[in-house]
Order: sequence, then C-alpha cells, then structure tokens
Amino acid sequence: MTIISDLSCDLVEKILCRVPIISIGAVRSTSKQWDRLSKDRVLCKAEARKHQFLRFMVKNYELCSMRFDLHGILDGEEFVDPSIKEITAVDSLSHVKVTQVFHCDGLLLCVTKDKEENKTTLVVWNPYLGQTRWIQARNDYSRLDLYALGYDSNNREHKVLRFLDTEMSNKVTQYEMYDIISGSWRVLDITQEWDIMLYNRGVSLKGNTYFFAKERIVLKADGPGEIAEPHAILICFDFTKERFGLPLALPVEHYIDDTGTLSCLRDEKLAVLYQSSSMSDVEIWVTTKIEPNAVSWVLFLKIDLEPFTDFGFQFHFDGSSFFIDEEKKVAVVFQIDEYEMTCYDTAYLIGENGYFETIGLGEAEKHQYSADKVGEYCPLVCSCSFAPSLVHINNEFARSQT
Repeated sequence: MTIISDLSCDLVEKILCRVPIISIGAVRSTSKQWDRLSKDRVLCKAEARKHQFLRFMVKNYELCSMRFDLHGILDGEEFVDPSIKEITAVDSLSHVKVTQVFHCDGLLLCVTKDKEENKTTLVVWNPYLGQTRWIQARNDYSRLDLYALGYDSNNREHKVLRFLDTEMSNKVTQYEMYDIISGSWRVLDITQEWDIMLYNRGVSLKGNTYFFAKERIVLKADGPGEIAEPHAILICFDFTKERFGLPLALPVEHYIDDTGTLSCLRDEKLAVLYQSSSMSDVEIWVTTKIEPNAVSWVLFLKIDLEPFTDFGFQFHFDGSSFFIDEEKKVAVVFQIDEYEMTCYDTAYLIGENGYFETIGLGEAEKHQYSADKVGEYCPLVCSCSFAPSLVHINNEFARSQT
C-alpha cells in the first residue's frame, strides 16, 4: 500500500500547485516533506504570479476570496464569471461582520464588528500559514477610526497604524502604532498639517501606506469669511521612520465631491482612479516613480462613460475600489449599485477604445447611510494580487522573537 511518504517530490509539487493558497495551511501539517516543499513553493514568486491570481474582498460583511480571469476579454472570447467564495477557513470570523480589509506583504488586516453589539475589533490573518491574531486596543475602538498595515524595511517587522478621532470632529487627532511582534501599542508624537480624507482607504506599497489628504484650514476671527476648498494631495506614511513624508502631487485636481480611489500594481506601482463630479470621463493614472517623498505619473486609461451609463453616472466617491491589468490596458472597478428595492455588487470593466462591460456579483445588503458607516457601502477589494507569506503572527512566535 502506498503511503504519503512514498510519493515522489515531483508528484507532491503537482498536488501542491492545485491546492488553494487559503487551504494550504492544513496541507502543510500532513508531513515534514510536504511542509518543506510548500515553503519552497511559496518562495517561487514566478510560479505564484502565474497560478495564484487571488484577491480578497468584503461582500455583505463576509470576507471572500476572489479570482477574476481577464483572459481573452478583448479578443471576442466569452467572459468567465469571477469566482467569489466566502472564507470558511477562519472559524473566528464566522462570529463577526467584516467591514474593511487591508493587504500588505501576504498579511490581511480585517476590521470587524460584533454581530450583536456592533463592537469593533481587529484581526490580522496570514492565509498561507493559517494563523490569526486578534488585537486588543489601548482604549475602545471606534468605527470612525482608520487603519493601515505596513512593515519596517530594516527588519521586516509588521505594524498596524491606527488613526483616532478622539474629539469626534471627523479629523485625526491621535496616532497609535501596534507592533505585531511585541504585541504592544504606542502613541506616536506626530503633528500633522494635513487632514487625511477618512472616507478613502489607504493603499500599502513596499511596506508603506499612501493616503489622500488635504491641507488643514484654520479659520481666524479676522480672516476672510470664505476660503477656497484645497484640492487633495497624496501623502505617505513611512512605517520605518514612523512619520509622514512630504505632500506629493496627484496628477489631477481632486475635490471632496469627486471620485478618487487608490490601487497598487504588483507592489511596485501606485494607481489612482479619478472622476470629476461634473464629468463622465474616468481617468486612471499610474506611477512611473514612487517613493515616500517623490512621485511621477503617466496616464494609463481615459474613457467617457456617458455612452454606456445613465446621465450623471458617477462611481461612488467614498468607497469604489479597483485593480488594473497593465498588459490588457483594462481596469475593473467595484461598487454597489442601488435601486429602489435592492442593491447589487457590480464590477465595471473599462478599457481602451471604448471597451465597457458590467458583471453582476450578486445581491448586496441595502444600507441606511450614516457617518459612522462610511466605507461600508462598496465591495472592498484588495487591489494587489495575493502572494503568500511565511511571516508568523500568532502569539507563540511573537513571544519567541521579542
């Protein structure tokens, strides 16, 4: 009788290539040989890029895995509907609602709320190792808080940045940092001249996180009665220095009612989607250079949506997410479309030469808008394709490394 240890390395590698990344944690415990080969596999980045076009999204307060195959869409071939599956490998997530998800370096930071009390909690999950870590705050979490996940480039130690609105003023008044290795919080001494736009999520790139922000306006008693609204800028939080960088120019003049959202490409480039509130044109720009204190842009795609949509159609200004296929010059934009009786998650495929297509992703929960639920209205998608990580985040490994 053949047993697992009798299988050849070639055959085991073929088996491992067919196992979904989010399920491989259980397979690794089968034997020492399978554990070693799975680690070799995860370090093979070329193979990972070829076979693991995996992203994560929040749909109806559930964390889901998503595969979106764009192969052949511009060649007249039939589009293959995306595969969206609820994550069941993390038992503890079944007891909470997931409101937001952030991806960095193979780790996911999930913002959750209790189904009964609506109490906010945080959890970091490594899908490849199957490890989770619940994070307890120094003080109560608020749904008005904003979060970011990044790492120190000197030692690759991962951290969570928390923005607090302690004065309930819709402005960040305090910054806290959580070290995953030590399991401890610290208050950061940061004085900021820019207001982070809280309804736009930040995007992680090379261990740092980029946000939209605006110049802070202080009205003086003897000053002018009205001040022109400043347009948005880009600002980077450097997780190594634990400081914000200099304000960076966006390629467009983005104001508060305009649609603007960030995405990343292979953890190498930043992308921004922009639509003016008064225009049907959608522009997507991609960086040719991106550093905490320097950026340059090139236009990736521009399309007029008016021939394909209702008059005045605009992507949601407070939550649309997207990713791009650089080779095919196509972008996929996700949002919730609201109708009189129900709502639907929808993916909009836009590309060169007027390419436009919509893909229904199923019914969505209908929400009543409120200030403390900003960002919960769109199917939030991690824009960067997932690459597995060997970073340990559970308490035992954290204690052993301190």
